[in-house]
Amino acid sequence: MHSEHRFQRAAIAVLVTAAIVGPAVGTPVGASTFARADARPGALTEYAVGKREVVFVDKSRRTDKNGTYAGAPDRTLPVLIMYPATGAPGDQSKPSTPSAKPARRGGPFPLIVFSHGFTASGPAYGEVLLRRIAAHGYVVAAPTFPLSNRNAPGGPKLVDYVNQPADVSFVIDKMLTMNRHDGPLHGLMDRKEIGAMGHSLGAITTLGVTYNSANADPRIKAAVPLSGLQLTFPGGTWTWPRVPLLLVHGDKDGTVPYAGSTKSYSKAKAPKFLLTLLGAPHTPFGAPYLDQIVRTIDNFLDRYLRHDKHALTRLERTGTVAGVSTLESDPG
Repeated sequence: MHSEHRFQRAAIAVLVTAAIVGPAVGTPVGASTFARADARPGALTEYAVGKREVVFVDKSRRTDKNGTYAGAPDRTLPVLIMYPATGAPGDQSKPSTPSAKPARRGGPFPLIVFSHGFTASGPAYGEVLLRRIAAHGYVVAAPTFPLSNRNAPGGPKLVDYVNQPADVSFVIDKMLTMNRHDGPLHGLMDRKEIGAMGHSLGAITTLGVTYNSANADPRIKAAVPLSGLQLTFPGGTWTWPRVPLLLVHGDKDGTVPYAGSTKSYSKAKAPKFLLTLLGAPHTPFGAPYLDQIVRTIDNFLDRYLRHDKHALTRLERTGTVAGVSTLESDPG
């Protein structure tokens, strides 16, 4: 009990819990937030995108008691999976296709696990941000965490972030199991090329599962935290293994300080990159930022998960856009 209170005080000291992921009006990120985010309706992408929803249950770990909720003997994780699909390249004005046939051309594809922000969910980011990553040739698995989502039993619980890095590792386990066994996603993923990405509390989770000794998963080969910072994880220290890092943060973030990413950048080992979104708020998934976020993430992942030698040149050439973004880089 005392340790939970200690971590809760540490978290609340740096995070405004009511707005950790939501826009200025305080609502969670959801369909209404993202409906206006793509300023280029009809823009073509490299692949059509399919989606599936599955539920993974980790029976080795429990869900903590939370207010009136008594807890559970396991951790149940609904997961949205978005993936390259057969058919014509996607139209950004149309949603992804449920249960579409996976594309095999260009595969197997790297796997990205995306962690959502406080009071959000995996699907809240799906149809704009995650779909565009999948359309570039990545399989994206976006879990909804048991206690930090908007509809969590007993109410959203911020301090459950300490359990979320292990959820990410469990999702990697299950996705690789699906990859091995007969089924619609059999053989779709490159089991050696895995990345972690997340926004806000999900960025904190991404940093934790990649760079903190309590949780570091050596299978993760690249990390993209958006609007995040370092928080304490019980029993762990920030060891900063040499895993390529792309930090993305708005310099007018009123919820999680921009300094959270500049501090992480200063501590991390190369290769490392910091995309600063000029004038951007905590939830920067609208014009003029979204296209630049997606372009930068695609080039970063192409370099470090697909080992495209030209992607680093593209990343550094296009990272700075007047009035939109600057890119600080140390490729090592």
